[in-house]
Amino acid sequence: MKKLLLIPDGMADWKNPKTGKTPLEEAETPNMDFLAKEGVCGIAKTIPDGFEPGSDVANLTILGIDVRKYYTGRGPIEALARNINTKMAFRCNLVYTENGIMVDYSGNRISDKEANIAVNALNSALEENLKNFKVYCGRSYRHILAVDLDLDVKVKTYPPHDIIGKKIEDYLPTGGKLAELLLEFMNLSKEILPDVTDKVNMAWPWSGGRIPNFPKLRELRGTRGVMISEVDLLQGIGRGLGMRVVEVDGVTGYIDTNYRGLAKSALKSLESDDFVVLHLEGIDEVSHEGNYDLKVEAIELYDEKIVGYIIDRVDLEEISIMLLPDHPTPVEKRTHVSEPVPFLIYGKKKDDVKVFTERSCKKGSLGLVDGIKLMDYWFKG
Repeated sequence: MKKLLLIPDGMADWKNPKTGKTPLEEAETPNMDFLAKEGVCGIAKTIPDGFEPGSDVANLTILGIDVRKYYTGRGPIEALARNINTKMAFRCNLVYTENGIMVDYSGNRISDKEANIAVNALNSALEENLKNFKVYCGRSYRHILAVDLDLDVKVKTYPPHDIIGKKIEDYLPTGGKLAELLLEFMNLSKEILPDVTDKVNMAWPWSGGRIPNFPKLRELRGTRGVMISEVDLLQGIGRGLGMRVVEVDGVTGYIDTNYRGLAKSALKSLESDDFVVLHLEGIDEVSHEGNYDLKVEAIELYDEKIVGYIIDRVDLEEISIMLLPDHPTPVEKRTHVSEPVPFLIYGKKKDDVKVFTERSCKKGSLGLVDGIKLMDYWFKG
């Protein structure tokens, strides 16, 4: 039986104090509700104890990879997505700060074209000042800082989306020579970027480490599988696991993305492969923005344009679907939390859950599941 794993990033949330409902409960989601009603549900712990609730840790756990053994940081995984040959890699956001405060972790939604100009200017300056540093251009505000040096990587950094509205001086890199070099890089970026664009005025490296060596999915599950995502992080996980990575034109990583292209790509991949992962980023982005109404809209768009589009075009007797967010991103908090997420599996059996929400899935027959065991359960029988 074909297997499709759907991951709407950051969809789980907390109750709105005004309405008593989460965005998922508020949204009209007939297609996810259908899968929940005809499937089996539970809640999954996707962030192991002791780890920060990042999408990297959560998605690796969902895919059955023990982060205690294999995780080295987000930057190295994203470097895998683009086959960057370096000793160390950091995720590098183009950000906007004002009076020493982190104002926008996403560089005011800087366009790919503007970002490319900014990165080229930064790299020109690095050639003269930090020759072992290079920024590799990604999409919008998301980029990779490669550090081709043999240094201790025990450096403390902070995700910029976790410090919105806070003083950046309290969250600068610390920990030895590497931290000093990262600070030099950040200070250089503050000199260069404001002369290039008014969208961003600083580069912010975080979650770095050495390139990981993940076990291959074929060895673990007997299938190579396909990874479809808008972001380097999931593409890097896919490449690290030996999956075929499919890129889709016109994607933005936001709620104005090419939904049809992503859904059609998943359907086409299911024709040739037995296991397909489709990850979308947009819901998480509006969660970081703290916009409750827009998150409700984003969930409804996902339900209609991804879930509905796909289930209307597959033979539901020949496919099993697992759907879950990687982690909650509460609108109120504007960043990730480690709480369990709701999940459903269509195509194995049924329980009494009628709708796909955080509260309803707690009553599912599968109960609370360790996220790293999800794939084991799903692939059995």
